Amino acid sequence: MENIVNKVVLTLLGLCLSISTFAETNDSNINGLKPEVEKVDNAQELLEASTTNTKQWGILGTYAYADTWLPGKLGFTGSYGDEKRVYEFAYQKAQYSFDFIIDDLGEVKDQRFHLTTRSHTWSGSFNFQYGLYYNSISAKLGTTYTDILGASIDLLSVRTLGVVWGVGNRWKLKNGIIIGADWFKVFWPLKVLEQSDDVDNAPSSKEKDDAQDLIDTMAKVPTFSVGHFEIGYRF
Repeated sequence: MENIVNKVVLTLLGLCLSISTFAETNDSNINGLKPEVEKVDNAQELLEASTTNTKQWGILGTYAYADTWLPGKLGFTGSYGDEKRVYEFAYQKAQYSFDFIIDDLGEVKDQRFHLTTRSHTWSGSFNFQYGLYYNSISAKLGTTYTDILGASIDLLSVRTLGVVWGVGNRWKLKNGIIIGADWFKVFWPLKVLEQSDDVDNAPSSKEKDDAQDLIDTMAKVPTFSVGHFEIGYRF
């Protein structure tokens, strides 16, 4: 009987030793795999970071619904950058001719160029935009008058240089399509490059003063853009 008990005890001890050895071996294998798992995780993080920081070109068509001085500006934007920062060159223009009843009474033209950068501060669609702009607005008499007067007359021409700041959202889809909206932008003139007019021909001094005040306002007062929409493609 005693022999049987001894054999059972020895067998149980042998099983315990085997289980302990097996557990230690598994722990060793798992610990040996940890560096490899960490390497894979690091590689994935580097791949995601490189994808995020990939520089891409983009081209977009733009439309500014409410914009001073002339609304309804159409244009284009070229961009280059990554998911966090984009650099842009943009051009927009609105032009209105007055020839509803009498042919070519004249026209008013407002065009703008700007170099800006967009900062996606929280790595999402929301962004801040800021940079420099150049603006030119002009008004001139049409051929109905110039044919009679025998000369081309520019009623006014104002060219300014300044800074721009705005906020908006830009969504980048997986197929490369870009959809954006600048909810608000302000253009603050810093320097008047040109300010010419034909107010000397005004019929009265009051009208001359009023015209001069209008031109001064257009040259020095900040302008705004609300509801600036864009769609394009990045590559």
